[in-house]
Amino acid sequence: MNHFGSTFILCFLGFLFIQANAIPSWNSCTANNDCEATKELCEVEENPKVCVPCSSFEDRGGGSAQSSLIKPTWCIGSSDAITVDSTSLLTFVEQAGYQNDASLCPSFSECVINCRKEYSVEKSANKITLTSTFADTTDCVCDKITLYYETDSAGDTYYMSGGTNFGTATTKIALFQESGTILDLELTNDGDTVDCLWEYSIGTVSSPPSPATTLTGLFGLISASVVAFVLV
Repeated sequence: MNHFGSTFILCFLGFLFIQANAIPSWNSCTANNDCEATKELCEVEENPKVCVPCSSFEDRGGGSAQSSLIKPTWCIGSSDAITVDSTSLLTFVEQAGYQNDASLCPSFSECVINCRKEYSVEKSANKITLTSTFADTTDCVCDKITLYYETDSAGDTYYMSGGTNFGTATTKIALFQESGTILDLELTNDGDTVDCLWEYSIGTVSSPPSPATTLTGLFGLISASVVAFVLV
């Protein structure tokens, strides 16, 4: 295999695995260079300093005269804009506790686990409603998640839900879109006993995302690329 072929495959694999996960790595850092491998930025204004998604730069005050945050080159173009709409379909990818503390994620019932697998989206001017595609049974009726557009005292805007707790201590659910293909739901409460993130891939009702199928196709493409470059 020539050098170009091996470089292409390594870069392709790197892109695949970096793009597959939008939940923060929360790796320790002192500067942005420490977060380059995961394509994040270093939140130097927090203690401890950790790597966080590029899309959170503005939400964290980045770009203001008072902020010491610097956007690294690999974060240019990132945005936390909410682009999901009533044609979107959300497919569950994974969950993680804040700063990788799994104890912050409650134990969810089998019903909740089934309900959260996939959500259709209904969006209006100031409200997003997520409806599970799981068919209700006599033992499991899925709650809708209704999130309202809010602006806090610092001027930050987001979609926030109250009242849906999935039978846990959760009191609020916030929606954050990390990119055009990834969205996070953050389950939390005022007592900090819950701070759990659910990550979703974003597809459309007519073309839903399928992580298993996508990975199979991508690895097939990788295999074909390997064969092609071997022949070269």
